[in-house]
Amino acid sequence: MFSASFAVLALAAVLVSPAVASRWECGERSNLPPEGKNYCAASDFRQSEINLSKVLKSLMEYHKIEYGDASALSNAQNAFEVYRDNHCTAENRRIEDKPYHPMLVAQCKTRLTNIRINELKLMQQKSRY
Repeated sequence: MFSASFAVLALAAVLVSPAVASRWECGERSNLPPEGKNYCAASDFRQSEINLSKVLKSLMEYHKIEYGDASALSNAQNAFEVYRDNHCTAENRRIEDKPYHPMLVAQCKTRLTNIRINELKLMQQKSRY
């Protein structure tokens, strides 16, 4: 009996979640509730992470081919991610208890990730001289 009830609740949660998310169109965000703004900011961050991954993968392959090793780049990327996450947490510590805190942290991470993407693209250009 417990497992059947649990299964019904789990199915209901799965069916409701997409409906809630689909209400939040991320184009114009000024009228969204805090949950919608948080959702859209997290979505922006996920996209910047995808973009970063593509650039990093290409540059890592280049380093492996040209230098036989990409450990320095890998170490730099790991250090960047630790820095970014800690920086954005510290930058937004003052509003930790506010409903828009996740949005501001995600926006900070997106901003720094996009800067990192540009740095890596510049590194790619310089490598090919």
